[in-house]
Amino acid sequence: MIKKHFLIIICAFLVVSCNATGVKIAGVDVGALVNQGVTVYESQSFDENKEQQLGENLASVLVSVAPIHQDKQINQYVNKVGRHLANHSSRPTLNWQFAVLDSDDINAFAAPAGFVFITSGALLQLDSEAELAAMLAHEIIHITKQHHVEKIKELSLQSALTEVAFVSAEAYQTHSGASRSSRNLTQWARALSSMATELYSKGLDRDDEIEADIEAIYLMSKAGYDVFAMASVLQRIASITPTDSVLASLYSTHPKPSERLEKIAATFDAFEAFKGQNLQVRYQNTIFK
Repeated sequence: MIKKHFLIIICAFLVVSCNATGVKIAGVDVGALVNQGVTVYESQSFDENKEQQLGENLASVLVSVAPIHQDKQINQYVNKVGRHLANHSSRPTLNWQFAVLDSDDINAFAAPAGFVFITSGALLQLDSEAELAAMLAHEIIHITKQHHVEKIKELSLQSALTEVAFVSAEAYQTHSGASRSSRNLTQWARALSSMATELYSKGLDRDDEIEADIEAIYLMSKAGYDVFAMASVLQRIASITPTDSVLASLYSTHPKPSERLEKIAATFDAFEAFKGQNLQVRYQNTIFK
């Protein structure tokens, strides 16, 4: 905590110094640039344009690692299930988009503004549409709760906002032919690109993951799915050898399945009499056709 506060103080000192002295590097007004950067990074809320830009930026990182699966029918099916869930979420009006990544890894990912991805390896491990809904609902909650947005804010604050980063951004803007508003958004997106890589390699906070599991159960119930499918998914993941390479990314970004099961166990008490749909046949006829 002391180190974090020290970085913030240093950052503030740089901002004040640059603004006061009009320091320039290679002809670039560092003071003005740092001031612009602080406004962007210390903003307490993201408007929809910024959230969309952030979502597209993070989604592009994911697609660059693994391409979209070529089977249109499977992608359409996942979109149908995902949008049904999203329509029952707290943010149904987002431009929700769901896609299958062609990867043997067992995982699912989300990016702000409604981008949700699940790997083909995960689909092959699931047994029903309710289990698919469990994985998608978990990612939907990350988006509705803006977990990635908050994590990006945290990472940007910890980076201390040095002048060098903004000089590079200014150099890029100066030599591009984009409009002013477009250049501002591009600067913002480029500054976040390295954070996106860190975000998906290290994952969100443990509390965010548990919250997503619990809230996903309630979302599944609203959409009419068997909520106990969430436990089935975690039990199936737990049954796979932890050292299996297909689980490497999941284990590096999420708590262990056993811990997740323990944390959500009490939530199921409220659904003992609930009869949701499992839709096993429909799932298997689509995925294992």
